[in-house]
Amino acid sequence: SKTKKGYVEVDAEAIAAEAVAAAMPQDDSPQASLERKLIADPQAWDDWLVYADNLTQAGDPRGELVSIGVAWARHQAEGKKKDKKIDALLDREDKLLQDNAATWFGKLVEDDTWRECFAWSLETGFWKEIRLWLDYDHKDADLPKALAYALDHPSCKFLRRLTLGLVGAEGDCDYEPCVRAMLKHGPLLSLRNLYIGDFVRDETEISWVHVSSVGRLWALYPNLESMTLRGGGIDLGNPKSTSLRSLTLNTGGLPGPAGESLGRAELPNLTRLEVWFGTTNYGGSCNGGHARGILTNKHLAKLEHLALANADFANDIATEVSRNDLPPKLRTLDLSMGTMTDTGAKRLLAASDKLSKLERIDLDSNFLSPAMCTRLKKELGNVSVARQKTSDGDWYYVSVGE
Repeated sequence: SKTKKGYVEVDAEAIAAEAVAAAMPQDDSPQASLERKLIADPQAWDDWLVYADNLTQAGDPRGELVSIGVAWARHQAEGKKKDKKIDALLDREDKLLQDNAATWFGKLVEDDTWRECFAWSLETGFWKEIRLWLDYDHKDADLPKALAYALDHPSCKFLRRLTLGLVGAEGDCDYEPCVRAMLKHGPLLSLRNLYIGDFVRDETEISWVHVSSVGRLWALYPNLESMTLRGGGIDLGNPKSTSLRSLTLNTGGLPGPAGESLGRAELPNLTRLEVWFGTTNYGGSCNGGHARGILTNKHLAKLEHLALANADFANDIATEVSRNDLPPKLRTLDLSMGTMTDTGAKRLLAASDKLSKLERIDLDSNFLSPAMCTRLKKELGNVSVARQKTSDGDWYYVSVGE
């Protein structure tokens, strides 16, 4: 995103990238170099054992925890069942965790409220994954503060997955304070997976959730491989990453600027893109032009799966699919959950030569007639047309809006 400062246009994301570069660790000590190797290859078990020895020699009991984690990970990788030796190691791990909980995890286990809103998994002595959320019983917990504390904690040094559940237990749920905490913390080179909006429909309505802008996170997490955003108010900024493999946007209304971001995104190694466009009733302002921008983006050339789904302009998407070349490596196309009628389906049939080469086309939950479903199966063969909706007069609706 760009803002005006005096008479000079300032690119906030470029400034963020420069700040990240300046903040990158300059420490060339053997221990710092070893940590960078472990971040680059989390399964470099021999290097982990060296790291464990270094910690032990420094009097840090976490060294033993790392060694146990390596032994257990190797045992699992070899497909072996638990034996007495492994059971003894895991018992020892539990004892170490109990004896050092306050030191290793601090207020995240000492604070009664935070403890009930924070889950983690360990691998090689450090957090591999953390998940934070609010529920009705702990609705007053300061989740952004807990997130900031967790990110700054030494146990987070090699974190690979960060998941945020609901951050509002009643009514609206706004992730902006959590995103600010992530920005304030700065770069996290180990992070591979980010999930903002891990909730189910029974917990809240998707339209009550505000994701906020994640534009400045691209520079903070240069090794990110998967990003999932679930909710409304999505702002992608300028997506640019050579490591990202999967991007999922689940929403009842995708703003037009986010659609434009996808059209100019530089994600050369992305293989999976799932976009729910939603409807204008819940903040959506995309159209067929945004779908065209995605289809023609040369920086998305490695896509194998593409979902342009849950759209209230599904017939226009069908037009763009028929008129434009598909990504060269595409195997599956998902146009489900939208408002496609027989009119849009006919446009797809007109492009049967290229569409029939795909492994699968998902047209589930649209507004296709039984006769058209039969025709699509006959002429395309690789199409799914389950659970078609029926319109009430001229009213057509997406599957996920509110």
